[in-house]
Amino acid sequence: MKEFISYLRDQYHYTEKTLIEKEKQVLLWKKLCSRKQNFDRITTQELLKIIELQQKKYQLNTINAQIRSIEQYFEYLQFTGKRKDHPLKNFRIKTPKKALITGFLSEEELQNIEKEFRKRKYKKGQFSLFGKRNRIILGLIIYQGLNTGSLRELKVKDIDLEKGIIKVPEATENRLKERILPLEASQILELYRYINETRSELLKLSKTVKETEKLFILSEKTRFSSITSEIRKQINIQSLQLIRNSRINLWLKQYNLREVQYKAGFRYLRSLEYFNQTELENLKQEIEKYLK
Repeated sequence: MKEFISYLRDQYHYTEKTLIEKEKQVLLWKKLCSRKQNFDRITTQELLKIIELQQKKYQLNTINAQIRSIEQYFEYLQFTGKRKDHPLKNFRIKTPKKALITGFLSEEELQNIEKEFRKRKYKKGQFSLFGKRNRIILGLIIYQGLNTGSLRELKVKDIDLEKGIIKVPEATENRLKERILPLEASQILELYRYINETRSELLKLSKTVKETEKLFILSEKTRFSSITSEIRKQINIQSLQLIRNSRINLWLKQYNLREVQYKAGFRYLRSLEYFNQTELENLKQEIEKYLK
């Protein structure tokens, strides 16, 4: 194993901690072989049986990390001429993809999305700061139904924490009007921390922006759409617009049309026709399920 570790050190320049971990992984797999098996000459089919056994004990990320070490071990055997073929080249277990979220969401589903997003863990430093910023953005979409244009134009002065309100600026590209919306109690403390701590740290990290009134700091090379796109991928949803539409749909069940028009920022009442039509279509699809 010493020669294998030297190979990894020369080829991949791993830290000693990583080298020790990889040695442990290879030794573990060698122990899983029967007495009749020679691990250095093991076949692909025999390795697949070991993988199947490991799947019962470990999570996919752990198994794939082990497979990578085993793959490198057989690369080493090829490199030293001890083996001609490679039984496990570029093999990985794919993580099953979750189905994309579609259709109007209920209040419970919206809150579950936020709850799961809060559980996400980030590396320390700037990634942790980005995570805190993204939680603020997602919260404003979930509870206030803000769209990307409005979020991008928000300024620090638009947040009134004492009154617990947010002044949503006009979004000309989306033809949305200015309005004032209440903040959820859970958002107030988080926004206070973001404005006074997280945002200040993000401003220090920015090399191109030294001062700005904007709530969410963007460098010259960063588009706001890249931030919202990352959030969308992390919650595995078809579009963040779906969350805004779901909030508007829930408002329609609580308030009259004029109130919802104001909260959504729509210039025209007819913009709400889409939601009534979509609800009818969803109901029709649900009924058809039982008729088939």
